[in-house]
Amino acid sequence: MSTIIPLSEKSLPPACYVFKHSTTCGISAMAAREVRAMTTDLPIYWINVREQRDLSDWVAEAYSVTHESPQLILVRDGKAQQVWSHYDVSRANVGA
Repeated sequence: MSTIIPLSEKSLPPACYVFKHSTTCGISAMAAREVRAMTTDLPIYWINVREQRDLSDWVAEAYSVTHESPQLILVRDGKAQQVWSHYDVSRANVGA
């Protein structure tokens, strides 16, 4: 099973996933179920975008990713390697 960690500071390891979740969106709720069911060796950092707007904005800026929600970002070597948004956030698409 994957390790899910609530993001609490503006710092991420060089290899991880970042999941940006909206607590008021049905699509995001479906994506959250997929993320929770993922199997990966990489940690998954979780951001609730409404409650943690500053961290969500920081991720978008630091990794040069346009903000969307739900959104899953694969970080490798400290850079966004791949991004999935909305209905694309699924275990089948991510391969985890």
